[in-house]
Amino acid sequence: MSIENRYGILCGLGMCGWILLEFILGFHTTSLEIGQYSGYFSFVVPALFIFTAMSELKSISNGSLGIKAGINIGFHIAILSAAIFTFFLFVYNNYINPGWIDTMVDWQRKRLILGGATDDEIGRFMDQNRSTNSTVGQGVITFVSTTGIGVVLTLILIPVVKRFSLWKPTY
Repeated sequence: MSIENRYGILCGLGMCGWILLEFILGFHTTSLEIGQYSGYFSFVVPALFIFTAMSELKSISNGSLGIKAGINIGFHIAILSAAIFTFFLFVYNNYINPGWIDTMVDWQRKRLILGGATDDEIGRFMDQNRSTNSTVGQGVITFVSTTGIGVVLTLILIPVVKRFSLWKPTY
């Protein structure tokens, strides 16, 4: 199996594991105040796998990593992991924890009310969330954002891996 396929699959599964861990810890059910922030840290998973894959590629390439090769491997990992993660979130949102999005939106609506938001502001918020949180909306947003994060991480990590790496050259 190629490096990008192996790490793409591992990255996708790692992001799925992150969501399940948040669910088990109650961040999607009883501790929404933590859950509103915990997802932002999930970028650590793709960063770790993209960094590791590039480091392995650098090792195999006699200690060098070209920009084109780094972009290629990072993009492949991002696309593959995004596809796995998007499918998982469909299953999660519809079968594992089907009410969590509605629970989070209701919690945010209550916060808006307590914060003194007007009825128009609350109405706009609810309309936006209805369209964004549809099955299709969630799928598109998840795939595009996960891929985008992977590409941005790739561009950030290429110079880091060129300088540092987990793997030692095998020559």
